[in-house]
Amino acid sequence: MLITCPNCSTRYTVADSAVPSQGRKVRCKSCGHVWYQRPVVEEPERTLPAEDVAPPRRPAAKPEKLKKPLRRGVIVGWAVFAALLAAILAVGYFGRAHVVRLWPPAALLYETVGLAVDSPGTGLQLQNVRSEQRAENGATLLVVEGQILNASDVARPVPKVRAVSLGFDRKPVQTWTIETTSDQLLPGEIATFRSTQRDPGAVAEVMVTFEGG
Repeated sequence: MLITCPNCSTRYTVADSAVPSQGRKVRCKSCGHVWYQRPVVEEPERTLPAEDVAPPRRPAAKPEKLKKPLRRGVIVGWAVFAALLAAILAVGYFGRAHVVRLWPPAALLYETVGLAVDSPGTGLQLQNVRSEQRAENGATLLVVEGQILNASDVARPVPKVRAVSLGFDRKPVQTWTIETTSDQLLPGEIATFRSTQRDPGAVAEVMVTFEGG
């Protein structure tokens, strides 16, 4: 058994038979203190029944941290898509004249949804248009030139000019496109165009119109 001096707390290990059941006096070798020691009975460790033992608690599952960023990413994606769609619709609505000029079949689509589209050259006037043939360095040149006036009160896009040369039998000889000096005219402004064709053939007249008109 293990006994402890109540005065200095010195501990001693003695045989169980050294201390009878009724007890006996003992003296501490360290401090000389004398006390009456009874047998030390060690209580057996208590074991709880299986049903009394509570199962260990599992730590609470932490919420997934990816859900919030994922949701935010989806929202941002939809916002960008909506902004791009709005931009495309705005360009298609306000720039429909330019769209039709680049792709004439688009005019039918606009008319289907009830949007009026000005035909190429609306609000513009061709003026001072002339054509002449002349010899230069032994070759015949056909020169076509003229002006385009914005006669409206709003800015207008300027389409290209289409020229068709006609023979003396009034049949088309050649068709070509002429670039203008400006893509857009403010009210009252003027753009010019000029083209030179080499060896045009027998030409009686040249017709000039707006391309796509």
